[in-house]
Amino acid sequence: MCKQLILRVLGSFIVTVLINAAISTANDIPHTRDSDDMDDFFQSDEKVPDTDEILESQDDSGKPDYFLNGSISARTGYRFNHAPPLQGATDHRGLFDAKGETGLEFGTRFFESWDFFISGSAFYNLAYELNNQSHYTDKFLDDNEKDLELKKIFIRGSLTKQLDIKIGRQIVVWGKSDNIRVTDILNPLDLKEPGITDIEDLRLPVFMTRLDYYFSNLSLSGFLIHEHRSHKTPVFGSSYFYLPYSLPDDTDPSNRLENTELAISLSGTFPGFDISFYMADIYDDSAFLNAKNQRVHERISMAGLAMNKACGNFLYKAEAALFNGIRLSAFQQGGVLVENLCDYSRLDFLAGIEYSGFKDTNLSLEAADRWLTNFNNDAQKSGGKEHMVQYALRVSRTFLHEVLDLSVLTSLYGKNADDGGFIRAQGIYDFSDAVTFTLGIIFYKSGSNAMLKKIGENDAVFSSITYSF
Repeated sequence: MCKQLILRVLGSFIVTVLINAAISTANDIPHTRDSDDMDDFFQSDEKVPDTDEILESQDDSGKPDYFLNGSISARTGYRFNHAPPLQGATDHRGLFDAKGETGLEFGTRFFESWDFFISGSAFYNLAYELNNQSHYTDKFLDDNEKDLELKKIFIRGSLTKQLDIKIGRQIVVWGKSDNIRVTDILNPLDLKEPGITDIEDLRLPVFMTRLDYYFSNLSLSGFLIHEHRSHKTPVFGSSYFYLPYSLPDDTDPSNRLENTELAISLSGTFPGFDISFYMADIYDDSAFLNAKNQRVHERISMAGLAMNKACGNFLYKAEAALFNGIRLSAFQQGGVLVENLCDYSRLDFLAGIEYSGFKDTNLSLEAADRWLTNFNNDAQKSGGKEHMVQYALRVSRTFLHEVLDLSVLTSLYGKNADDGGFIRAQGIYDFSDAVTFTLGIIFYKSGSNAMLKKIGENDAVFSSITYSF
């Protein structure tokens, strides 16, 4: 009853936002985008602005050729719907996040057209100590209690007027979708706590060499990816982990020369729309289980495209990608682990629409289908699905002259949106240029997908306060 009541409140919030936005828009002079304004819709393949881009905007006006930024944040999280644990199992009720986190980033320019950037972060989660650490598995604590990580580190510059190079740990964003990944495959994700954070904050940087060649309205980019990092997923002992036993550790490909991953993209921006074509030969960031009970990664290939089309207050999105060489996990047959030796092909496609005609409000709806084109009985035994459908609906609105940002994100799986997912509502309030406060609530629904089988009890409220300098 409590969950239903809160879901109704969230639904009322969405309706209220739409009504208020419509009224505000009706009272204002209608805004029509001309051809120049349309370019504001479009973003490059690194469409999420990063602080490391600051150096690109510096000029010779006397500003320093370096910057040092940082942040300190305190985060909390409390689960209010988790059932009591079975005997001997971890108790995940109540406080699960009492985290202190800090991050630093430094960038400097040299030789006029070259710059260097480095960033890192560290955190410690006090919640597990407060809850008695003996209740948690060692594997879970290793992944979630503390961390010290070197994130991005790269050097970037221009070889010619039309050719740029960037070497080091970096993030490359492919595709046009903000909520569902189809062609965005070059960086793995941190999925240890699904749903609480947007995709743009989940990507893990990898070491690569990138070349960009610009001509006319086009850019041609080539990538040599030297480092393999797989998705960070929930482990045994996590409240999101669906099995009563631990899985073997990933057997990641070594970072040898012959394991270098390759990718290429061609992007063009034109009046009213942009389009990108992608090809990649990489290791799958998701591991499969072989007959030796090892979790390994197979080399896969991908060819895809993504495009945006602006029309008035509407932005239409489309993505498609064909994957070859996908492997599925071994299955039990007669008490014996039998390896699935079939190489599967999968066709992913996405369609989406954004509407920004309401004042201070943005609406977006996206739908994707991941279709295993050569689905067979062995795929079914391995736990695969012929079609994996996902929907994402986001409603966001700013208030108080963009000081307060409220948003609701719903992400659901299944053809009828009944196979699991989550709904998250949060508000972000800027006390000042340096201090930001976030408060949110998230509800989960379990489903048959491996990542969703045991998430229904993780409903939680969360908050954070961040000081940036």
